[in-house]
Amino acid sequence: MLWDVESGKPLLTMKGHDTWVECVDFSRDGKRLASGSTDSTVRIWDAVTGQCLHVCKGHDTAVRMVAFSPDSRVVASCSRDTTIRLWDVETGKELSRLLGHKSYIECLAYSHDGKKIASCGEETVIKIWDVETGRNIANYKTDDRLSHALAFSPDDRLIAFCGRDAKVKILDAASGEILNVLEGHEDAVRSVCFNPDGATVASAANDESVRLWDVASGKLLHVYRGHVLEVQSVDISPDGKTIASGSDDRKIKLWGIR
Repeated sequence: MLWDVESGKPLLTMKGHDTWVECVDFSRDGKRLASGSTDSTVRIWDAVTGQCLHVCKGHDTAVRMVAFSPDSRVVASCSRDTTIRLWDVETGKELSRLLGHKSYIECLAYSHDGKKIASCGEETVIKIWDVETGRNIANYKTDDRLSHALAFSPDDRLIAFCGRDAKVKILDAASGEILNVLEGHEDAVRSVCFNPDGATVASAANDESVRLWDVASGKLLHVYRGHVLEVQSVDISPDGKTIASGSDDRKIKLWGIR
């Protein structure tokens, strides 16, 4: 569903997937929406009319994450079938596959310059891929057996990632060195994102909280409470003033950044 931020009212309901929708992403130009499902498909939608433009078939099992390239021309998807696939937004056709993970992939993210993709999941590694060649160009070891989410900083110099160990870690994107560990959540961290200014990171966790952190110092700035079940996702508005969170309590909450 698409919602009006000001009124909180639904604008569009998009139907087509046969089972649960695991993930969605807007294109940077706001014209398209991509979704991934446990029905193994990726769908590309017209974000204005709600029309399904393409059903992208190829994954063998649940699609865990979708992400548009910065130029909005490609959608990347990852699945529990251990593959990453790139899809042409205009045609819905598969462009390429990134192969190398040995277990299921939980998440992926494009760098803001569109040249790299980072991915991780049920392995103690974050993989970095060259988008143009499809090559796996770096592998950064992690301590957590299951990483749930990751994100590039706006300048692509850092990667924030989180997982089952209840920590958010800040990684040097060039070397893989862990620069900071943000501790305070009491259960697995499910989602993480950078503020557009790169100064702060928001995280959401199974402890029913959303937290805001200072990237440089690792200091916890604020804890947002109100959800009554696990918080599965978090994002920050383009103006950096509002956090959105989604929870198993079937509610989306908007929080002002203090």
